[in-house]
Amino acid sequence: MSARAKKRSLDQSPENEGRRPHKRFRFGNFRSDSGQLQEQEQSDETKLEMLIEKVGEKSTATLEKNLETLANVLVDDLKTYKEKILQVICNCATSHPEKTTIYSTLVGILNARKFEVGEEFVDMMVESLKENLALGNYEKVRKLVRFLADLVNSKVVASASIMSLFDTFITVTYEPDIPQVRSDWYVYCVVSSLPWVGRELQERKKHELERLVTAIDNYMNKRRTSYLPALQMWTAAKPYEQAEYLEVLWNQIQKMRANGWKERVLLRTFMAFEGEIASAMSHPMLPVSVPVHTEASVYPLPRAIFRMFGNEDLQDAGNDTLPADDSIDRYLIEETISDIVLAYSNNRKSASMQLVLFSQRVKMPVDYVIVEVLIGKILQLPYAQEVPIYYSCLLIELCKCLPTVYPLILSQATKMLFEKLDGMNTVSINKLATWFSYHLNNFQFQWTWKEWEGALALPVHHCKMRFLIEVFTKCSRLAEHDLLVEQIPVEFRGLIPHEPEPIFKYSSEEDNTAPVEAELVDQLLAAFRNKTAEKDLAVLLDGLVLQYFPELLNNREALVEKKVDILTQCVLQVSAKTISHSFNAFAKFRPLFLNLISTRKERMVCLQSVADFWQLSSQRQSLIMDKLNKMQIIDTVTIINWLFLPETVGGFIRQSLWEILKAALHKTNTTYHRACEAVEAAKGKLEKLSSLDDVAMGSNSDRDELEEQVRKLEEEVDDADTTLTEVYVTLCQKFTETILEHLQNCDSTNHNYNTTWYQCMCEGFQQVLLENHTELVRCIPSLENVFTADIDGRITKLFTQFQTLVS
Repeated sequence: MSARAKKRSLDQSPENEGRRPHKRFRFGNFRSDSGQLQEQEQSDETKLEMLIEKVGEKSTATLEKNLETLANVLVDDLKTYKEKILQVICNCATSHPEKTTIYSTLVGILNARKFEVGEEFVDMMVESLKENLALGNYEKVRKLVRFLADLVNSKVVASASIMSLFDTFITVTYEPDIPQVRSDWYVYCVVSSLPWVGRELQERKKHELERLVTAIDNYMNKRRTSYLPALQMWTAAKPYEQAEYLEVLWNQIQKMRANGWKERVLLRTFMAFEGEIASAMSHPMLPVSVPVHTEASVYPLPRAIFRMFGNEDLQDAGNDTLPADDSIDRYLIEETISDIVLAYSNNRKSASMQLVLFSQRVKMPVDYVIVEVLIGKILQLPYAQEVPIYYSCLLIELCKCLPTVYPLILSQATKMLFEKLDGMNTVSINKLATWFSYHLNNFQFQWTWKEWEGALALPVHHCKMRFLIEVFTKCSRLAEHDLLVEQIPVEFRGLIPHEPEPIFKYSSEEDNTAPVEAELVDQLLAAFRNKTAEKDLAVLLDGLVLQYFPELLNNREALVEKKVDILTQCVLQVSAKTISHSFNAFAKFRPLFLNLISTRKERMVCLQSVADFWQLSSQRQSLIMDKLNKMQIIDTVTIINWLFLPETVGGFIRQSLWEILKAALHKTNTTYHRACEAVEAAKGKLEKLSSLDDVAMGSNSDRDELEEQVRKLEEEVDDADTTLTEVYVTLCQKFTETILEHLQNCDSTNHNYNTTWYQCMCEGFQQVLLENHTELVRCIPSLENVFTADIDGRITKLFTQFQTLVS
């Protein structure tokens, strides 16, 4: 093919529909809906990549015709761009897993026409699989294994090779002294690939498949799932019984196997080309070994399957019904939805469009499953794969795409969830409130509020009232206070937080402020406004406090605490306009704080001063405390001690205190991981330098310098590790002491211990353990000294569930 003809074939692809060229092109039997294509100035490689990535998307031609034409173009270009073409298809296999069968068919066609191309592609896939296994990219590995399995259908990979790979993964279940999450993941990787290749293996490798199924079944029967309550979004068994993900999938596979490996969801595109690919030769895969388990190995956590819709909930669905919970079709629909959501996570508009197209292709009420999956990801414990706001934005885009469908389903889902809040985990209730507040903010807070007026008569600690309070608290962060009051019905306005105004305890207008304190603070504020130098401010603060409080001269502890309180309040007062002003002010006076504060008690005073000043704004509290922690003015242990003070700990019934705690733990985790990364990078440089010729490169001084750097960085890692352990041990000790005191008080007074506060504490604490499981694994020996056998079983149960999950 000439260069001009080749360029014309690329420019006229159906995937470039809607673009306008200088000339009107045709490509096979394709023509864009607009009838025009835009002239491309991209290289041929880039155009080939675009062709491959866009195959299978909406076009005026059939999918089979698209694949046929694309295969013709690629075969002609293999001589020049073979490596690029194969690499792009390999990448697409993991970046667009929802099109697995399309790409496997394309490779099957190429293999039938160019046998050596199929062999090279299989080798490239196996190499990619090995690399991602070594890097611990588990989701990518799962997609690669699924794709290799589907290549058996298109006669590219030998069935014996995929069985050998499956057997290799299943041998992990026989390894001694490994965490269950490791063997679970390898089994899940195999089981989740069987819907694509089960029928083919049944015909070609029946005995080997039966042996594999038996091995998996034996493993499933001995698994422990006592950790499941910690992952369940629904705490009530009815009407939404939540099972563990691997158990659900295995039951679905068993039913599929009994039904002859049939399903109604996957695009079996290879069947349209059976005449061509049937005669092709399959390729063996090179052996793949499983990386050994180490203490540093981290595996995906299991999850509970979220359900909320049944056939009785369907509206305007005609005779269509949802696939049964134990049907493989239910799994394949949910998996495809998840694949699309993940594949287009950087473009919510494209994600919503692909979801709509998928729902139109499958003749089932997929719209309900899409909403169920997205809400399930928002509420997932301990956390979802993407940030929650992505799923929120995606639901909004779906409402825009199909305004007569998704708003109705989403409204129905929200009302159903609200009515069943008493059976939901308190952490998931908070996640639901966060999503709903964001959704309301994007729709001018329009809602059928009248239907929820009955909840206003409930006690303030009732789950529905707590949900509404959290919703309005989050709404107040997203919108102006006056606008929110205007939009919300009168009956609900009492739940809207006060306008977030500061409370300056040393204001002369405050009744409880002593004149002497007001006079001192006024002089200090004047110095701030006059931009007095930091050194002079320190001298001024010392002099003023001693002048107005001479009785503190002989009590250094009380004297410093008074200085800390006054300084913190004054800095907050002069910077109260915006959060940016506050950040800049603390950054400016950070040296002054560091020189003044030296003990945990003094840090506690600073922390309490922030809480007092912004007691009407939980958001400002959280942000400023996090900033002070990052500036090392306060530390995480101080925050934990403050959170568990008797006058503070009752606030754990609200989400704001958990936000403060999680931000503090995140800061500690980040410090540790950055220290580890820094020392690994330095060791890498040192190893690279050591491999050079010392004499020729003259690198002795460089090596000495790097060795010293590594030594210092290792000390930083040791310090960060010590701090990490101290933080989590302190947290667990404080939690244990607080809950134990509550249980003892309730038992001694014959009161029910299972209060709303108790539920919030236990479920919230369990969530913290799960969210930080990677770091907590390092601390388990120390934590075992906290959760001892003589502690109340209602407390140790939480830690035992966590241990079962990660060990």
